Amino acid sequence: MGVVQGSKRREGGQTLVLFVLALTVMVGFAAMTIDVGMLFEDRRQLQNAADAAALAGVAELPNDPATAKLKAREWAVKHGYTASAIKTIDVQTTAYPNDTIYVELEQDFDWFFGRVLGQTSDTVSGEAAAQVGSLAGTSNFMPWAIMLGDSTCLTLTGQPILNANCTVKVGAGNAITGWYGALDLDGTGGGAAEYRDNIIDGDAETVYCAAGQTESNCQSFDVESLSGNQVAGTDKGIDARLANEPACDGNGNGKDDFGEVFVPDVSGTATYAVACPQAPRLIIVPIVSLNGIPVKTVSIAGWSLAYLKSYSCVGGNCNGTGHWEVQISMVDAVYSQSAAYLGAYNPTSAVQIRRLVK
Repeated sequence: MGVVQGSKRREGGQTLVLFVLALTVMVGFAAMTIDVGMLFEDRRQLQNAADAAALAGVAELPNDPATAKLKAREWAVKHGYTASAIKTIDVQTTAYPNDTIYVELEQDFDWFFGRVLGQTSDTVSGEAAAQVGSLAGTSNFMPWAIMLGDSTCLTLTGQPILNANCTVKVGAGNAITGWYGALDLDGTGGGAAEYRDNIIDGDAETVYCAAGQTESNCQSFDVESLSGNQVAGTDKGIDARLANEPACDGNGNGKDDFGEVFVPDVSGTATYAVACPQAPRLIIVPIVSLNGIPVKTVSIAGWSLAYLKSYSCVGGNCNGTGHWEVQISMVDAVYSQSAAYLGAYNPTSAVQIRRLVK
C-alpha cells in the first residue's frame, strides 16, 4: 500500500508541475496578446494622426509650403504628440510644384508583459501623404452629356457657369437631334441594365479622354449614344446611387447638400474645394460635341464636375407616359486630363481637390 500511495503522490506532483507550466504558457500568451493589441492601437492612433496632420497641411498648398508644414506640425503637437515624435514633414512635388505634403510620426512602444520574454520596446510609426489637385476624368462618371453650345451650364465658348442649373438627361429629346442625352459607356450594347449600373457605380471599363489628349492609357475620345428615354434605368439607377447617402450630412436632413459636398476654397486659389469626395451627388459629366445627326456617337471635349441636384418626371407619371429629366448644378469644367478623379493642380480651375493619396 505504501508503494501505491507514494506512486500516486509522485503522479500528483507531476500533474501539478505540468499544470503550472501550462498555466504559465497560457498566461504568457494572454499577456502577449494584450501587449500586441496595445501595440496595434498605438499604431492606429499614429496613422490617424498622420492622416489628419497631412490634411491640415495640404490646405495651404501649393502656394505656401512653409505654412503647410507649420500647420501639419501644429496639428500633431496640439493633439498630444511631442516634437520628438514628428519624424518628417516634407512638401514634395508630384504633378505640380509643391502639391503634396508627406508626414511621418514615430514613437517608442514600451512592452509591459513582453519584458518577461525579453521584449523591452519597439518603434511604431504612421505615415501619410495628401495632395492638392484639380478635376480629372472618369471617376463618378455618369452616362449623360452636357452638349457644347446647347447648355445653360456653359457659356458659348464652353466655359463653366458656376452654380448654374441645367438638364443633362433631357425629357422629350433634343428638338434638333431627337437624342435624349444618354450614353452607352463601353459600347458593349448592355442597354438599359448597363446604363442603370453606370449611374449606380459611376465607372466605365473604357478609359475615356478629352479630344486632343495624348496620354498613353487613353482608349477613346468617342462614346456611343444610347437611344430612347431610358425611363426605367434612369430613376432606378439614381435611386440606388442616392441610397448611399448621406456621406457628409452636417445639418441632419439625411441628404448631402451642395454646401456639404463643396466648400469655399480656403487658399483663395479657387472657388471651391471638395469637402466630401465620397458623396454620391458628386458626379462628373462629359462635355460633348456631336459627330452627326442622327446621333450615333459623340466626342468628349472635356469634363464637368457637378452636383446631382434632382430628377423629375415630365409629361406623365413615367409608368408608360412621361420622360425623366436629370438636373445638375455646375461646379467646374476642364478640357484636359483623363482616367482619374484627382488630376494635376491647375491654378485656373474653379475647384481644388485635396485628399489623402497615401
